[in-house]
Amino acid sequence: MALAYIGARLPGPFVLLDNLSNFPFHFALAFLACAAALALRGRHLIALAAASLALLPIAQVAPWYFDQDAPGGSATGPPVKFLISNVYYANRQHDRIQSLIAREDPDLVGLIEIDSAWVSGLDVLRRRYPFRYESPDERYVGLGLYSRMPLVNARTLRLPGSGLPMIAATLATPAGDAEIILVHLPASLDADQEVRRRNDHARQFALHVRGLGKPTVVAGDFNMTMWNRGYDALAKVGGLANARAGHGVGPTWPALWRLGVPIDHILATDGVRLGNFRGLPSVGSDHLPIAAEIAVNR
Repeated sequence: MALAYIGARLPGPFVLLDNLSNFPFHFALAFLACAAALALRGRHLIALAAASLALLPIAQVAPWYFDQDAPGGSATGPPVKFLISNVYYANRQHDRIQSLIAREDPDLVGLIEIDSAWVSGLDVLRRRYPFRYESPDERYVGLGLYSRMPLVNARTLRLPGSGLPMIAATLATPAGDAEIILVHLPASLDADQEVRRRNDHARQFALHVRGLGKPTVVAGDFNMTMWNRGYDALAKVGGLANARAGHGVGPTWPALWRLGVPIDHILATDGVRLGNFRGLPSVGSDHLPIAAEIAVNR
């Protein structure tokens, strides 16, 4: 286990190790379970070593729970509540996400993996949000953005080298405009080149965000956690802060309460203040929805 944990932290394109890097909390639990079993067997020295190893993944996870200033600095404009959910294209429980949205009453909604059946089943949602842009797809790359506030220049983006669509639009908030981008980065489950491909997409996307030079909010299913090497480009190149900061890990996949990992994110550049991040109940998908408040700096 120690070798697997260390290997997951080292550079390399290997699918198994790359995916293991998303599970520091689970590594910590496994090390502690080993420490307890070894202690019961009287192997106290090795038990101490296992318990000490648990501190390494704990050190990765713990900072996300500490109180800290909301990303993006101070903002005088009123917050906009943003809810996103990967609804899973084969899930046909359309009423569950619409009921959740009715309860949460967000100003802006981003849905991932919508197909034509989802668009047909979202009548209530579409009536509630007069401004929208939908790009359905019969596989897993369909997207939909719904807003109470005007969406200017809503469009489908395809970055060079990537056939995957993204939705981009300028949101007219009370404090000023912000670019909103809804994404679904590819998963790296099959081959080592998929890891490189996903990481290349993340870097290209980060460069695109940096080049915009204006307040930008990015949200969606990134298929990687904050501890994955591919995420580094989003934070370091794109300058994107995570709404989770100070609010905990907020696991989203699989939809198994606290046992999943956080691969769905709401991120923003310095021109946007993030706050009040929350994980939300299941809507029948393999992902849990999340919500946060965004406020543009005047």
